[in-house]
Amino acid sequence: MTPRSLRLHAPALAAGVLLALLQLSCATTGMTPDPVSMPAARAGLRPQYRVFYDELVDYGDWILIEPYGFVFRPRTRFNNWSPYYDGFWSPSDNYGWVWVSAEPYGWATYHYGRWLNDDYQGWVWVPGLDWAPAWVAWSASDQYVGWAPLGPSNNPSVMPGGGGYHFVARSDLGSTDLRTRVLPAAQATQAAQQAEPVENLAEVDHVVVNRGPRIDWVEAAAGPLPRARVQDVNPMGRTVRPAETGASGSAPSSSTAPSNEFKRSAEAEARRARTIMQQKQSQPDVIQRFKAPPADTTPAEPKQKSAPAGKPIPATKPAPMSRDTLR
Repeated sequence: MTPRSLRLHAPALAAGVLLALLQLSCATTGMTPDPVSMPAARAGLRPQYRVFYDELVDYGDWILIEPYGFVFRPRTRFNNWSPYYDGFWSPSDNYGWVWVSAEPYGWATYHYGRWLNDDYQGWVWVPGLDWAPAWVAWSASDQYVGWAPLGPSNNPSVMPGGGGYHFVARSDLGSTDLRTRVLPAAQATQAAQQAEPVENLAEVDHVVVNRGPRIDWVEAAAGPLPRARVQDVNPMGRTVRPAETGASGSAPSSSTAPSNEFKRSAEAEARRARTIMQQKQSQPDVIQRFKAPPADTTPAEPKQKSAPAGKPIPATKPAPMSRDTLR
């Protein structure tokens, strides 16, 4: 190498020597280089919500919508899609009607948080910490039953033009091929005009939930329906304990299982729901409730109870409502 070329390459050579010395120093002292900074969307979420980023990032995008912060937008065909559509309702004694989703992100987006219909982004999910059988507003008449996702304000999220409710015949609410039974838009509009809100509130696992129409009222039109048992599973997919024993329904849990195991278990449950729907099988005996593993060790903020549809939270567990006040 000539003196001139040596002078030209001297800075690069010096940088290489310095890097080698730093690596040697780290190896001998046990130091490690600074970790790569986390994505902006993940960093922008509250620490207790970052588990949802980790588990859902493969199924959609996290976008910033003020004043809600970063929200999840699933990758799907929005021209004929809306929340609480790709799945079915399963009756249970403790929770009323539980939404069973055939989407791999459904374990989170239909049981925690709320849905918002943004003017530009379409349907997006706003994370939350309390588990419920579903976060929806119910409406019913003598013939039809409808539901719509609740928004961050605990009011129904509606689409432009006032739509947003899915309606089915009263006798079809317990059908596992529910998508094929949802009324077309014109009929749904007529059904909505005759329907009234259904508020069957109960406090379960320290969270006030709306259990939806009385199951026996639906059975009067549909015939007997089996009651599913809601069962907690940890992120490894193993049974933890039945939810009916009073286990807390809030996320996150204390498990630290690998994320890929959690994802595989959630995807397997979504495939099982899809098979039930496609083959028009009977209602499942057990519904798996996934408890999200913590993504951070930062203590969560004090948790407050949530009440559907803006209703006040009762001081004690409410008694069942009388027959003439509920569908």
